[in-house]
Amino acid sequence: MKWFLALLVVLAAGIAWAAFAVPTNAAVVNGSAISQQQLNSDVTAIAGSPDYQCYLNSQAALQQQRVPPPAGAGKGQGGQVTTATTAFTASYLDTEVSRVLIEQLANQKGVTTSSTQEADARASYEGQITNVMQQAAQETQDPRYTCGAVKPLTGEEVLATLPASFVDDQVALFATISALQEDFAGVKPTETGLRAYFATHHADFDIVCTTAALYSSAGDATTALQQAQSTPFSEVAKQALRSGTFPCAPLPVVVAQLEQAAGLPSTFRLGDLPVGTVSFPIPVQNGDFLLLQITRRTPATYDEAKQVLALDVQNKGGAKTQDALNAAARHATVSVDPRYGLWNPAKGNVLVPFTPEPSDVLNAGANTAPAFTGPTNG
Repeated sequence: MKWFLALLVVLAAGIAWAAFAVPTNAAVVNGSAISQQQLNSDVTAIAGSPDYQCYLNSQAALQQQRVPPPAGAGKGQGGQVTTATTAFTASYLDTEVSRVLIEQLANQKGVTTSSTQEADARASYEGQITNVMQQAAQETQDPRYTCGAVKPLTGEEVLATLPASFVDDQVALFATISALQEDFAGVKPTETGLRAYFATHHADFDIVCTTAALYSSAGDATTALQQAQSTPFSEVAKQALRSGTFPCAPLPVVVAQLEQAAGLPSTFRLGDLPVGTVSFPIPVQNGDFLLLQITRRTPATYDEAKQVLALDVQNKGGAKTQDALNAAARHATVSVDPRYGLWNPAKGNVLVPFTPEPSDVLNAGANTAPAFTGPTNG
């Protein structure tokens, strides 16, 4: 379940084991049922959206993971998929079990979400998909990850290919996860709670403008630092291996951009650097060294900081939330229909089932090679 919160996205991937409803539950989690009808409805929504499947493949590839292939044997009338690989189905059911555990944990802690929080969650969900598709387009031209699109698909475009009810459920789950993370960070997951947190941490969200320069050695960086004592750093930086200015933004946003673009280590506290002062050489990736200067710093309003403020709080509560969910999974009473998988209480996940009994195979002939009907010698 670690990927669930680390990515803040539901890596749901699956197609229904069978396209018809069976009057039993796919799983029961602490007394809460996950019906086969609900499971089939959700995975059918995914099966009907090649763009969403492409997004899932792209996201998994960027994380150096792999989504199990969905398509199994058999086609129904009209061409719909009627079976799927067991690995795909177990993966999605694992997500459904996680969803129930998240909802139960939220109920235990009295955590609820508002329409405003769900609107924010929808925007974050769309943004997550957009970022994944853009990154995939930059790193590979594989059509499995780019969907064959001329330009990267946006989150809004991808979600538009799914039923509204499916998207609403995912958004509600995003909002609940975010509210839990805020609660575990010690901040009430409400507008009032976030405003109170901002009032005591406002300097952490100041708007900063930054110049950065990258050097291939400590000696080159030190020489540039010495030159910057008498020459504007913006001029000195032009001689660097790579240099540039970052758009003015809340401090956590600039830090994240520097971490991604230049390998700034998480231990470096940009907020402690006085305005106009050039930093000492900072060791970064590939043996390079970075010099930084904050050229301007101004207080942010709550509205300017709101989005990054919520993400900052959620990040602070992320580890505790994950620990709580892992514990809930280990202690949960879960039963799974053996045709979908097997619950592993040691790790709190659904395992792919073993080879099914012949009586469980609805169309055993689909797994048998067709008989040879060509001409024979003689």
